[in-house]
Amino acid sequence: MSSIEKQIGAKITEIRLTKRLTQAQLAEKVNVSVETISRLERGVSIPSLKTLENIAQSLNTPLKTFFELDARSPKNKAFERELSKLTAFLRTLSIKEISMIHEILNIVFKRLGKRT
Repeated sequence: MSSIEKQIGAKITEIRLTKRLTQAQLAEKVNVSVETISRLERGVSIPSLKTLENIAQSLNTPLKTFFELDARSPKNKAFERELSKLTAFLRTLSIKEISMIHEILNIVFKRLGKRT
């Protein structure tokens, strides 16, 4: 598994979550199995250009988006994947909701003795 496969998979996941779709819903739109979407998102396999084009169309996203990759290799891939999921989730919220989440996190981390 190369870094490119992981990065394309992370992009697919991020955009899918932003669009509030499940893997099953995306698989149905693209006409592939849920396992295929899962493997692509995890970077276990890389999609053909045609499959990636179908994913882009299904997510109403320009195909080039999947090739806007970070040249740096993330030091902690699990961290980067979770951060990507969190970013995708936050993009679905209003500014008011994000501010509220920030306030809640400040309270939680202060109680844990962590700075924010």
